[in-house]
Amino acid sequence: MASHDNRPDDLSSEDDGGFDLRQEIARSAFADMCHDWERNQKYDRALQLTIARLHAEGQEAHVLDIGTGSGLLSMMAIRAGADSVVACEAFRPMADCAEQVLAANGMQNRVRLLKKRSTKVSVGPGLDMERRANVLVTELFDTELIGEGALGTYRHALEHLLTDDVLTIPHSATVYAQVVECPLALGWQQLKTLSNADGDILLRVPPDVVACRGSNAVFDVQLSQLPVGSFRMLTEPVPVFRFEWDNRNNLQLQRSVKSVCRARNAGFPQAVFMWWDLTMDKAGDVLLSCAPYWAHPDFQRLKLAAEQRERRVPESNVIPWRDHWMQAIYFLPLMKIPVQSGHEFTLRAYHDEYSLWFAVGNEDTGNDGAPHCTCGWHIAQSRSRIGQLNDSLRNKRYLNYFERVFSSDSVVLVLSEGSLLGLAAARMGVKQVLLYEPNAISRRCMEAFVEHNSVKNVQFLSSADALEPVTAAEVTHVFSEPHFPSAILPWDNLHYGDLLKNLRPLLPPSVTYIPSSATLYALPVEFLDLQKINAPLGTCEGFDLSPMDHLIAEHSIFTDSPVEAQPLWEYPAYALAGQSRLMEINFASDFEETKAEQGEMRLRDPERLNGIAIWVEWHLDGSHSPKTTISSGPQVPVEESSEELIRWNANWRQGVHLVRSYPNRKATIPWTVKFNPTLSNVYFHFDYMGK
Repeated sequence: MASHDNRPDDLSSEDDGGFDLRQEIARSAFADMCHDWERNQKYDRALQLTIARLHAEGQEAHVLDIGTGSGLLSMMAIRAGADSVVACEAFRPMADCAEQVLAANGMQNRVRLLKKRSTKVSVGPGLDMERRANVLVTELFDTELIGEGALGTYRHALEHLLTDDVLTIPHSATVYAQVVECPLALGWQQLKTLSNADGDILLRVPPDVVACRGSNAVFDVQLSQLPVGSFRMLTEPVPVFRFEWDNRNNLQLQRSVKSVCRARNAGFPQAVFMWWDLTMDKAGDVLLSCAPYWAHPDFQRLKLAAEQRERRVPESNVIPWRDHWMQAIYFLPLMKIPVQSGHEFTLRAYHDEYSLWFAVGNEDTGNDGAPHCTCGWHIAQSRSRIGQLNDSLRNKRYLNYFERVFSSDSVVLVLSEGSLLGLAAARMGVKQVLLYEPNAISRRCMEAFVEHNSVKNVQFLSSADALEPVTAAEVTHVFSEPHFPSAILPWDNLHYGDLLKNLRPLLPPSVTYIPSSATLYALPVEFLDLQKINAPLGTCEGFDLSPMDHLIAEHSIFTDSPVEAQPLWEYPAYALAGQSRLMEINFASDFEETKAEQGEMRLRDPERLNGIAIWVEWHLDGSHSPKTTISSGPQVPVEESSEELIRWNANWRQGVHLVRSYPNRKATIPWTVKFNPTLSNVYFHFDYMGK
């Protein structure tokens, strides 16, 4: 994420945006980018070199900063000796903030700030810009490089706002692709056949789902955090696209290229890992790379520097961390024949104005545009949810339990959405399965599975109210995974209990609830990097950015939950204590009135605390046995004295409370948890600050 130059111009006041505008400000990536020390230093260095080059040639340096955000790059340009600077920012609250930042640094009269889109800027005497700029500095990029409209913005600026000999910062970008075999990633894309413990197939995947290319939304991932051994590199990184930002003819809105690759290993091409780098100046002296650690050009130098500083970090974290530019995974059409080591094959890369996509083989299959979901599954379900559906250990625990508790007389009410396990129960010989499927797309997906697998004993319910009293009286078991697409935090799936409460008067007293209960757990941690997304800026490269801290903090009060959802497997952390049991919620009894629990955590090193991770464990029965528990938390139990990185389940997002203040940390942290069943909300309070 970068410039907000493509935001609507009408977001000029809180009255226009309300809560959504406050959230947009609180969640903006401006602060995250400003914490990216490498980005800042390399932009600064490129500005110094470029402006000095112009002055050495006897030219003035007139700078245009598109999407200025905080105003940081404009202030760097002034410090580097620019003769004039014009900055534009369309997102009005941030433009107002940039005005305050410029004033705080005494530059309000040296930078001309335009609160509008660059495409609305006029050039000429007495207009927005007195003259065309001969230096353009901007940061218009996202994980996919062009996903925020960089191509269109650059093309307009080159035609209307810049001189023919303009020097752009950055000067160019190169997109890299690496073909891999990665079963872990494929598990987030391609549904697998569901079998029981004996290997008997319960559900086959319909052909149209197998052939579907999936969602066209960019799949941004911290590739450096993929578990070791989870993928095989089939090629070296291949440069597929180069963008020269000062050359309008080079910035085509649609292109395709063909690269001949030699396989370094044998395997099935399943996915492409993508990243890009920026050549910051025309001379090519400054390079900024977004590569994962194994392909990063500065890896060895940064690793040595970390060792000399005695930094306690894994190899994957010695490269500069950033959350606004990650890497991306693109899935390839399935191939039935593997490539062989040393053999050549063709990689095809495509882009339009906003997206990239890839294919392997000689057939040109990509000119119809970016792949999109045709089966419905990738629309109805998230990638992490598809990963859950493919999780063999999770499925085994459910299916083993089903075999023990279901019989040919069982009537199972499934209060979950997109539950293939519910369909599996129908194939295991129960009398009937009632599937709650209120979402039309999800219901069509499930109907396709029913038809393809000839499942006869299934009835769909479009709403909970559709359950007839006569049918409800026959229910022997209520099952939920639980999963609801509207859930963001793990405990949002407690919606299962709310549905159950409303249906309970219709159900027999003897009905069995699966799961019978859920337990909330918390773990105090030291994140290596994640805390930066919530940390104040203060000063940045010698400039006072505190007005931006105040803006984000002000709007966070209205919008930010104390706990947010994050895929913690992507963000390494050390445990500072053992896990704490916060609250158990019983689905047969705990949805009538508010419930509260209190306790405390004892930290072994309070000063390292910068976050608290929270997750849910679902207990299929009352035993709480690991064999009947489904956890959205660590893959292995966390030892209280462990100095190993926590291993999180990669198919779930966990909750995380990021600690905002640092001094006088308590060694013992009192906590309070409240569960409001009426609102289906869980509230957390952690008292970690000393006096």
